[in-house]
Amino acid sequence: MSNKIILTVDDEARILQLINDILSTKGYDVLTAMSGKEAIRKTKKSLPDLIVMDIMMPDIDGAEAVKLLKEDPSTKDIPILFLSGIIMKEEGKSDMDINVGGNFYSALPKPFGAEELLTAVDKLLEC
Repeated sequence: MSNKIILTVDDEARILQLINDILSTKGYDVLTAMSGKEAIRKTKKSLPDLIVMDIMMPDIDGAEAVKLLKEDPSTKDIPILFLSGIIMKEEGKSDMDINVGGNFYSALPKPFGAEELLTAVDKLLEC
């Protein structure tokens, strides 16, 4: 891998550690945030190549954080991989791939396996 930076966002430390371990073994540089507000701050500071975002969080949820990031010209084109027990659907799209407003999103349900995560990350980084 070519030192791609991935920001992982989840309010559960064990999930962040799991994702960090999986992505680090493949050579990605991983940053973490435990809230939507922290994710917004870290995204604007580091401009990661990809954000892995939990949807359900206590302060601002992942969907609201992404909405705010997509409104900012400096962060609007960063691809997003949503992680959640909730599967999002858009008419005419598969459960796992969603194109919203010209920006590519993907969703991976929890629980997920290492290969599923790496496949989704690789796909989004190729876009």
